[in-house]
Amino acid sequence: MVMTRGGDMSEQERQNMLAIASFKLAINLMWVSLAIGGLKALIDYIWLSQLAPAWFTNIVMLSTLAFIAFLITKISARKNWARITFLILFVGGTVPTIPLLINEFVRVPVAGMLSLVQIAAQVYALFLLFRKPASDLFRKNESVPS
Repeated sequence: MVMTRGGDMSEQERQNMLAIASFKLAINLMWVSLAIGGLKALIDYIWLSQLAPAWFTNIVMLSTLAFIAFLITKISARKNWARITFLILFVGGTVPTIPLLINEFVRVPVAGMLSLVQIAAQVYALFLLFRKPASDLFRKNESVPS
């Protein structure tokens, strides 16, 4: 037993507290990463709009941000499919992005640094979400107080 101000805390209660703290940190990192993505899009908008018509660029950027926000919301609701979908999209999207990241550093160094921070936030968030104790929150039929 661990002593707290309110009395004794069982190992299960301590694990629940750690799970919830890890889970909340991961969710906050995901929201920060999304905000960084929006900021990067604004910083690099001129270059992005040269790749395709502006209306198309805007639709793709807003749709992407909305879809990622949807996934984060579902992960916040402890939907395991959303956590797995985010992981698959991260792995599938990060590997081909490496050459673009080098180009980004040459073109707009601030955007390149933001990309590195964004990737680091996503890696750590996924690490937290897929390891114990936070991964236990995604088990079916298990109720853990938030």
